Amino acid sequence: MSISKGEVRVMKTACCVCIGLLVCAHGYPQASDYPPEQENALQKTKPGKQLFKEDEPCGAYFWKSLKADRSGAVALYFFYGSTEYGKGKLGMYPQAKYRVVLNEDKEPPTAQVIKDEAGSLKEVRVQMTKAEFQSARGCFAQQ
Repeated sequence: MSISKGEVRVMKTACCVCIGLLVCAHGYPQASDYPPEQENALQKTKPGKQLFKEDEPCGAYFWKSLKADRSGAVALYFFYGSTEYGKGKLGMYPQAKYRVVLNEDKEPPTAQVIKDEAGSLKEVRVQMTKAEFQSARGCFAQQ
């Protein structure tokens, strides 16, 4: 079986078009379906899905980690967004930045990143039921 010069030219052109499309698509920012600045429903924790095996579950929706933050600060993290494999999002912030708002209508709990005028993290506002807060109380410093 032999390939003609015309067929080779077509294959080269097709490869160039595919590469060009990939480069163009990479250059445009992709809009997030779940921006952290909006209120997002949290996913329940799943054993074995933590970032480090030493991380501890806090209630049914958060993980507490002593290793995740390179500065050595205690970090809390959660998963949100799509439950499809590889499409979920991770929210990880210093424990001191979390603020809980009790709201009996928020099952599952929600999280929203609040930034100041300069775009720096001000707080992570978590809305959850009183019962869920009681089970995760140890996660949230000074609340």
